Amino acid sequence: MLVWILWNNRNNWVWNNVKDSGQQLCGKAMHLWNEWDAVQQIRDRNNSRPQVHQQNTQWKQPEFGWLKCNVDAGFHIEQGVTSAGWCVRDYLGQFVLAGTSWIKGKCSIIDGEALALFEAMKELERWGLTNVIFETDSKSVVDAIRCSYVGLSDFSILMCKIKQLLSLHLNFEVSFTK
Repeated sequence: MLVWILWNNRNNWVWNNVKDSGQQLCGKAMHLWNEWDAVQQIRDRNNSRPQVHQQNTQWKQPEFGWLKCNVDAGFHIEQGVTSAGWCVRDYLGQFVLAGTSWIKGKCSIIDGEALALFEAMKELERWGLTNVIFETDSKSVVDAIRCSYVGLSDFSILMCKIKQLLSLHLNFEVSFTK
């Protein structure tokens, strides 16, 4: 992981005139290692279970009095930006509110998905909305929110911010859906 991070940093310096500090490189390497280790554990666990066929999933409305906020990120490599979008619907499935934002710079998929979730949570907090289920298609982000691990990477700091928002708003929930 460290060699790949160093190689990638060298290429960014040569081709984009951008380089990270040693501390940032170490954090990225640790983050990648932890992600790889987590995937290996999940793979090992899944290999011990019988295969399950994937089924098509359909949007499910929340319970009466609740809102559902679907969140996703988009990656625009040519433009060097990541987009975030979210849409809120009520228990009848009717539109309530939506928003988009642009994040300068290229993000990893997990970072982009986490940033999209965080932006949606902050915006709904500003609007004073309560009883909200935030739904994302990033299982990695949901697992990281439920995990007690605390690291020093940018991703870990973002997870801490999301967890803090959830602790301040007990009527906010995060769930995963395919």
